[in-house]
Amino acid sequence: MPTPEPVPFTLITGFLGAGKTSYLNQLIRQGLPRDSLIVVNDFGDINIDAELIEYRDEQILSLGNGCICCTLGGTLAEQLAQAMRMEPRPAAIYIEASGVAEPARIADIARTSRQLQLASVICLVDGSQIDKHATDRYTAEVWRSQIAGASQVVVNRLPAAPAHALGILESINPEALLNTSGNAGARQAPALRPVSRHADAAWRAVSLSYGSAIDAGRLEQLLRAYDDVVLRAKGILARTDHQAPQVFQLSGGVSRWLPVRRQPVANQLVCIGIRGARFDALASELAQLESASPANASVARAI
Repeated sequence: MPTPEPVPFTLITGFLGAGKTSYLNQLIRQGLPRDSLIVVNDFGDINIDAELIEYRDEQILSLGNGCICCTLGGTLAEQLAQAMRMEPRPAAIYIEASGVAEPARIADIARTSRQLQLASVICLVDGSQIDKHATDRYTAEVWRSQIAGASQVVVNRLPAAPAHALGILESINPEALLNTSGNAGARQAPALRPVSRHADAAWRAVSLSYGSAIDAGRLEQLLRAYDDVVLRAKGILARTDHQAPQVFQLSGGVSRWLPVRRQPVANQLVCIGIRGARFDALASELAQLESASPANASVARAI
């Protein structure tokens, strides 16, 4: 019996709010290979991103509870091994990593497997946040490691980027294909450069499930008041001023509400920020957004 061809393995990475889910949705709309397997990870207890992916539920392998590359490396390898025993096997595998994930360990799973072929490591970058992320003491290391490990760098929000932004990206990874068009093609992934420590120890995530509709204005007010420690927030939420649930996104200090494409399974919010007393205070206030306490609100925790 001939040995089957390795399955192409594409890793989509990038910092919090860079547009990974939107980019994956774009790939799906353009047409992924039939029987592709999509692996979605989220930083926090609730896997919000899986709810935003426009694809068949049975094709989404949702992994929660932290970074794939840090806390779920073994589990991911086990899940992929199980996937390779599926009939039929996946035609291709796409992994959307957590926003604070370092790509090296995830890509190494594909590099060391005879059943997988690392096709591409695509890093999404928010052009409007390049100056901030390149120099911020909390974000710079993991942000740079994601770019350094990419075979392609896709820049979103390019009109809002400073004039020298592309030069910064090229200095971090001169070998990567720098893409400002929003389209990407596969190429060989370069060797991934290790970082000195697990930078995600600086982050905290609070995951909340609400039992009733929340005050959307109050939510936005809280996030603005704590914008010095909030990196990202997202959720599918019932609002007191709106009949249908909506998708909530906050990235780069800008919040927006979008219609839900399908019936949500819960009323959920994930907020990611910088560890410390101020983020703990925000978590406490977020847990009081509805008149009754949330049905299942976690305390802020280090991942």
